Amino acid sequence: MNVISFSFIFFLLFLVAVLLLDSMKNGITPTPSTHVERDAALKLADPLMPKRIADLGAGFGTMAFSFARRFPDSNVTAYETAYIPWCFLQLRRLLQPRPNLNIKRQNFMNENLSQYDLVFTYLYPKAMDRLEEKLDPNTTHVLSNCFALSNWKPSLIWPVASKVSYSSIYLYRKKE
Repeated sequence: MNVISFSFIFFLLFLVAVLLLDSMKNGITPTPSTHVERDAALKLADPLMPKRIADLGAGFGTMAFSFARRFPDSNVTAYETAYIPWCFLQLRRLLQPRPNLNIKRQNFMNENLSQYDLVFTYLYPKAMDRLEEKLDPNTTHVLSNCFALSNWKPSLIWPVASKVSYSSIYLYRKKE
């Protein structure tokens, strides 16, 4: 085996190790929303006309970039703590500039989420339970891909079927 092959294999193993460590720390692997889930979430977000949007656990940016494109006058913040997806988000921002997109490598659980009028999530059930305690139903609309908030009643459940999965998008409208 030559040096280039060895270096390439080592680099790939390093990437896998970093992804696995981040996945263990975060409790889930980065899982992008499908195009069908993305389109449904955007359709549900349209009438809300959000001005401040947060994508919690943005992964590779499927939703963050879509929100930034769909709502150019809104401020979109993508939160991602996993190193590989965060690097990918930074690279993607260079290739697809979105002046209204802010990418943070921070744990959103340490942030004031009441500043956002729309929060998008594609988290796992344990994280949804922790998030539920943090969100204020009086100030924030929530769109969740796949996983519901245990103690909140959704305003709408949008079933989404694709070739690879079946899920739902949950919409929680802020109480006014």
